[in-house]
Amino acid sequence: MKTRVLIMLVPCFFLLMLVGAGILSAQDSGAYAGVDNCKICHSDIYNEWSKSAHSKGFELLANVGEEKNAECLPCHTTGYGKGGYTDEATTAGLKGTACEACHGPGGAHNGDKTKITRKPPSGTCEACHQKMNIHSVTN
Repeated sequence: MKTRVLIMLVPCFFLLMLVGAGILSAQDSGAYAGVDNCKICHSDIYNEWSKSAHSKGFELLANVGEEKNAECLPCHTTGYGKGGYTDEATTAGLKGTACEACHGPGGAHNGDKTKITRKPPSGTCEACHQKMNIHSVTN
């Protein structure tokens, strides 16, 4: 048990050191931190997400030439229009529907459970997964 706790604390300690050194400035601002920061402490969840359709949301847009479509980006990226994803060049870590799309910006989280939405409110999923799917093709 002690070994498992230590294994979990080491990456979190490393993250806090990076924040303290000013390397992860998004962490200080309360902004979107990006999935690469989340995976430092939540690697098991990251590994599961990386195999999911949510992680491929942006790729789906790119495959059909819609990666710049402002109507699609709120659901296929993280934080678009809310201070998160803006474009591939500057916010590539927010492509796809990642952790912060549902749990909110994680910049101020740094292991403090009160600074992240641990259980997203009902309606969070429906914001993208509408009752009437906009991707359905009807004849």
